[in-house]
Amino acid sequence: MAKWTAAVLIVAMGAGCRRAATDVVATSAPPKVAKKSPKYPARIHPKRAPETIARPEKSLSLADAQKYFVELVNRDRQAEGLEPVTWDPVAERAGKVHAVDMAMNGYTSHYGTDGSVPELRYTRVGGDGMVQENAACFFDEKRRKLDPNPVFSAEAIEKAEASFMNEKPPHDGHRKNILTPWHNRLGIGLVQPVDVPIPCVAQEFVDHYGSYSAVPSSAAVGDAVQVTGTIAAPAVFAGVGVARIDTPAPRKPGDLNAIHTYPVPEPYATYFPRGFVTPIPVHVEGDHFSIDVPLDDRRRSGIYEVSVWANMPETSDLVMVSLRTFNVK
Repeated sequence: MAKWTAAVLIVAMGAGCRRAATDVVATSAPPKVAKKSPKYPARIHPKRAPETIARPEKSLSLADAQKYFVELVNRDRQAEGLEPVTWDPVAERAGKVHAVDMAMNGYTSHYGTDGSVPELRYTRVGGDGMVQENAACFFDEKRRKLDPNPVFSAEAIEKAEASFMNEKPPHDGHRKNILTPWHNRLGIGLVQPVDVPIPCVAQEFVDHYGSYSAVPSSAAVGDAVQVTGTIAAPAVFAGVGVARIDTPAPRKPGDLNAIHTYPVPEPYATYFPRGFVTPIPVHVEGDHFSIDVPLDDRRRSGIYEVSVWANMPETSDLVMVSLRTFNVK
């Protein structure tokens, strides 16, 4: 039987930092910002016994398997008093790209064999929120073909979700991702290799709390990019960040299997509304914000990442609600 494993995305969620299962430290977020804003009730309710979901008796089509997976996720969230997530077709496309890559090359990681990372794959397919990924597949580095017309067993889907939810602290990143209160959308990339009754999965949890004007797909070092949008309640705009990573390079499956976490890059610059200490003030009018952000991390090219941060009722830390990438040369 082929070996199967899972990987978790570690992302900064406030002024503190979290440790991954392999003791990789997540990046720290922009500092907390005291901001007078409307008070929305936290969407956390009393815990209750998990809802009983009828197990499908027959083999599942891809669409039915994805639907069942979402039902299991929402059952687990409901048991912790959390609101359900809804289906996100854009995130599903990003997840499928990654699930296909992992299954065909026999690895599990948040990096792709092309060197891509979750927010880069998500941006490429048109995503503009914040994505956090759970991934599970093989790590035997075997090349495989994928079933073009896959069917899935309910048991296999249940085992995948249970493997995430049964994690124990401090190595419970998948479980924490599923139970993040402000996640509100989910797309699932799900593929089935030929002759192996084990699906490979990439759960893409999304924080969708606004609409944003498009950013360019490429720019030059020193250019200014306009970042503008409207934040939706209960999120309240807090600030804009800019980070940079090196241009991705291809990676071998064996190398990828050794990388168990992916810390979202720390912004090298953060921008806040007028009245706070900030290099450039963000113009805020009601729920709308706008700023022209310079792209210059010590004159280095690479992949630049523009983030939007918000205050959320469930936490005193700032939350990233949008993360988009583009090439800068």
